[in-house]
Amino acid sequence: MIFDKLIIYILKHLPKFIIRLIAGKPEIIDGNQLDPNIQIVAKIAANKISNNRITVEDYRNDAIELEKIAAKKLKEIKIYDQEVNLCDSVNKIRVYSPKRVYNKMPAILFFHQGGLVLFDHLTNDHFCSLLSKICNAKVISLNYRRCPEVNFPQPIEDCLNLWNYIQSNSEIYGIDQNRVALAGDSAGGLISLTLSVELKFKKIKPIAVCVAYPWVTTSMENQNSLITCANTFPLSRETVDFFRQTVFPNEININHKWANPLAREDLTDLPPIIIATAGFDPIRDQGNLFAEKIKKNGNIVKHFFFKNLSHSFCILGSISKEVDRANFKIASELKSFL
Repeated sequence: MIFDKLIIYILKHLPKFIIRLIAGKPEIIDGNQLDPNIQIVAKIAANKISNNRITVEDYRNDAIELEKIAAKKLKEIKIYDQEVNLCDSVNKIRVYSPKRVYNKMPAILFFHQGGLVLFDHLTNDHFCSLLSKICNAKVISLNYRRCPEVNFPQPIEDCLNLWNYIQSNSEIYGIDQNRVALAGDSAGGLISLTLSVELKFKKIKPIAVCVAYPWVTTSMENQNSLITCANTFPLSRETVDFFRQTVFPNEININHKWANPLAREDLTDLPPIIIATAGFDPIRDQGNLFAEKIKKNGNIVKHFFFKNLSHSFCILGSISKEVDRANFKIASELKSFL
């Protein structure tokens, strides 16, 4: 794997024409052309991903392989880890702080990807550190409980409890409780958007929401990207189906409002929302539909469509300069609201 990481690092810094030669015939789906660096890494990953994944452990083992090539945190960002008591569970958090720390800083609560089944609070280490640097904010990443060890909606309950915990302990963390944003990718996007609706009538509500390639519905209808992007890297239609079956066994809670922000009727008066979607992503269409719906409901929305990137691009900064530019753009937009 060390050799693979070296290859990936070198690929990122090669001239574009050499990258295109190595990548071969461009991968084009729905008129979008995949970033050639990601195309090359997808080929490398294909040799490491099992074709016989059945159990949760099988999928988690493959997720570990993806994490090995994830970009690392920025060195100048300080971190510390701790455990916090969130009502009925004890959860790990990682707190990221920029160089310049002062009292009553803005904060970002971050919820990681993984279909509510995979990964943990360290998966997006680089992106969380980037958010901390660009936004000059403290970022708190939560290791919420995952399915099937717990049942839906307990993972989201953990995240709601983190919001309440930080609000109650804002002075201890040096945080301005009126400047706390929510952020997350994929399933973490689902969590952030669900909380934004649940908290909108609170005295103190999120100042902004920032999500990337969010999962916003359990419905599989009217989404052409589930067909055209069925075999994309790193998220495939088969993995989408696995998440649905694992989080909602026998379809228990599959229509729960917390799992379906796209279907909700109460999407007015939300905080400003930054939403990023990717061209090579089975759940691309549902993210785009959600962006359109919240715009029509009169909310402040900044929607960025990165047509040449894939699902999970937030962790792929070690692979592609295009990813770096996308991540910087997203972080910079969130800064404007903090």
